[in-house]
Amino acid sequence: MLRGSLLTLVALLAIVGVVRSRLDGPSENGDPKAPKSNVSQQADQGLPARLALGQMVVARFAGPEPSPRFLARVRRGQIGGAILFAENLKGGKGGIAARIQRLQDAAEAGGNPPLLIAVDQEGGTVKRLPGPPSSSAAAMSADAARGEGEATGELLGSLGIDVDLAPVVDVGHRGSFLGSRAFSSQPGEVANRACEFAAGLRGKGVAATLKHFPGLGLATVSTDEAPVTVEASATELRRDYAPYRKCGAQPLTLVMVDSAVYPSLLGEEPAVMNPLTYRRELTRARATGVTISDDLETPAIQSRVAPARRSIEAGLDLLLYATTESTSADAYARLLEEVQRGVVSPQRVRSAAAAILKLKSELEG
Repeated sequence: MLRGSLLTLVALLAIVGVVRSRLDGPSENGDPKAPKSNVSQQADQGLPARLALGQMVVARFAGPEPSPRFLARVRRGQIGGAILFAENLKGGKGGIAARIQRLQDAAEAGGNPPLLIAVDQEGGTVKRLPGPPSSSAAAMSADAARGEGEATGELLGSLGIDVDLAPVVDVGHRGSFLGSRAFSSQPGEVANRACEFAAGLRGKGVAATLKHFPGLGLATVSTDEAPVTVEASATELRRDYAPYRKCGAQPLTLVMVDSAVYPSLLGEEPAVMNPLTYRRELTRARATGVTISDDLETPAIQSRVAPARRSIEAGLDLLLYATTESTSADAYARLLEEVQRGVVSPQRVRSAAAAILKLKSELEG
């Protein structure tokens, strides 16, 4: 795992005016056998608001290589994670691993915690890398799902990818846009299969992401394409929480909160922006992991006022910008100004960052 430079760390502490002990930091001669950096220590002691906010941003970069501008943002602590797409995953395993290492080197150079590196590797129609999973969710039995998760975790871990934005735990109701992305039309069966896949990932040191909370299995259109309203009753929607109840409290498990509207459950505000999602429904579902938005640049959310700010205020931890590189930079600048003015609570931002750093500490092993 990456280790921050002692000199860089001292410089960072001088800038923020905070004395922090890093007794387990690297030796001055750069001994590669020096102990790992203790990410959890930063979580315990807190980060300056500008760096805490950066931990919340998961951004994409354009093209096969991260640009100097993107790497500079990483070094400045304005990005806490990167999401990779097919255009970023060219050049074979060696090229991909080297590219990811450049991202992590930039984080290290700034004295920052390592980045979360995420990818959508569900299997079937949604898979950014060749290799496992070898089949779609619908084609996996519970026994097969564990093995597919392990094989996927092995692949991702070998490249330096530590978060799979999978499995889909939405129940595949009749007419659902998900099709073969759903494991089953029965909540219990989805729970069994999806949680086995997630366990396989976790067993290889890769975090799983249960998605899309509270449940897109009843949607006929994707939130990637248009605003979505799910008219199902609260009772029907909560019946589909079975996968979250089964494995939503496991270590190395995130929950992706979607941007659809659920009138019977949450009223007229999208789930990701709705305080009831975090204060009531996630608690009801017994899902306790770090929360991450679905893409905040999709049509489902674009027409809303200040979706990032309102999602943070509601209780979201990670802001995902999966469409353009520039939008995440603009969002960070705007949110930082709002934090500095007190429009966004610095305490809420630091609370989210602490949860993210705890996850990163778990990934360090």
